[in-house]
Amino acid sequence: MTRSRRQFPDRREPLPKDLQFVLNLSPSAMTLGLENIRALMERLGHPERRFRSVLVAGTNGKGSVTTLLASILSHHGVRTGRYTSPHVISVAERVAVDGEFLSIEEMERAAARVAALYDEIPFSYFEALTAIAFLVFAERGVEIAVLEVGLGGRFDATNIVDPELSIITSISLDHRRILGDTEEEILREKLGVTRPGVPVLVGPLPAALRAVVDERAHRDGFPVLGIDDLGTAVDAEGALDGTRVGIRTPRADYGRVHIPFGGRHQVTNALLAVGAAERLLPALDRLGEAVAAARIPGRFQCIERGGRTFVFDVAHNEAAITATADHVASFRSRDACALVFGLLHRKELFDSPRHLVRAFARVCLIEPPPGPGSTDPAYAPHEMLAKHFAPHLPNAATNVMLWNRAGQHDDPLARLVRWLDDARSPASTVVVMGSHRVVEEVATRMIAAGDFQL
Repeated sequence: MTRSRRQFPDRREPLPKDLQFVLNLSPSAMTLGLENIRALMERLGHPERRFRSVLVAGTNGKGSVTTLLASILSHHGVRTGRYTSPHVISVAERVAVDGEFLSIEEMERAAARVAALYDEIPFSYFEALTAIAFLVFAERGVEIAVLEVGLGGRFDATNIVDPELSIITSISLDHRRILGDTEEEILREKLGVTRPGVPVLVGPLPAALRAVVDERAHRDGFPVLGIDDLGTAVDAEGALDGTRVGIRTPRADYGRVHIPFGGRHQVTNALLAVGAAERLLPALDRLGEAVAAARIPGRFQCIERGGRTFVFDVAHNEAAITATADHVASFRSRDACALVFGLLHRKELFDSPRHLVRAFARVCLIEPPPGPGSTDPAYAPHEMLAKHFAPHLPNAATNVMLWNRAGQHDDPLARLVRWLDDARSPASTVVVMGSHRVVEEVATRMIAAGDFQL
């Protein structure tokens, strides 16, 4: 099955008015409850009831599992919708049908129907984008939609559907101001995607958290399949840009497949996706092709450019940042690696800066730009250095650069790209990581500077 690559529109070009209206809503505004999305679905004729669905919740790994599962379903002849968030370059990344992102024109047609209801239903940014996705899936004749839960689970707009099965990938501390201060509280919010009688697949969890899942399953009457129930991965051979591994399940031995995402944790994500696909399809005879074809922008995405490897990764909590740093350290010399990093204040780094200075000899700290409608403050480079990196530097021999945005003569981000592209740089691997806004800005400038595309 051929997948065409869609060139995203230049972000400097104005978007159509109704889609722009949706994007100007505050992304940080959240409606606690499903009343608005229920009202939207009713007024739009309940598009969410016209396709089967899978909900993918968890702290990290949601995007990878969603993308892998959608690719497997599509390669086996199922018309498949994929909904992920947030986007890196273009809002069109969030919604795909059979592996191809929507056009802006198609999103605008759905956005016009949604925006017309705003005076009646004061929906949020994420509720509007979810409604757009559901409208398009219904109109395109999608058979199964794989939906990445945006935040938590219980009150997330995606939770309006009645899933055929649900997946919980992992649990770690993130979004504590909304979801709770402990991993158990966060898990209980994510268990909101479960339904009586509907199977739930869960990734590796500590015993105490697995006990919470089992308690809820006994109370509500749904089967739970842990990672050990789904199968095993054998003879893994890792590389920076992915892993080759043998996958065996109680149903079949699928042989070796190439997982095109970096990190040992991606083997678990692949097992979750395969386990879910086995419960949706009678047979998987194109698994290797399907897994190898999975693509999602900005999730440990490796790009070769000018003799260097650039990695774009939107890791922005302790577990994800640490996993990325440790993975890079496993395959690249520290002296050959440079990091561009920036984060919002509401994200918690905990011990992850220690892993970053261990993996990267050169660190460039940059302040993420404000997003449209966003009021979330970001760390200035000197704040990030003093609060999180300075305690780890005395014994690390790390060269830290604070990249300020002020520039009298040219675009400071364009200067950063020139610095990254400089052939005299000793860094053969450059990782751009942290806030989606940092990844977006650097990737956009690099796209503008040469033959490059996420």
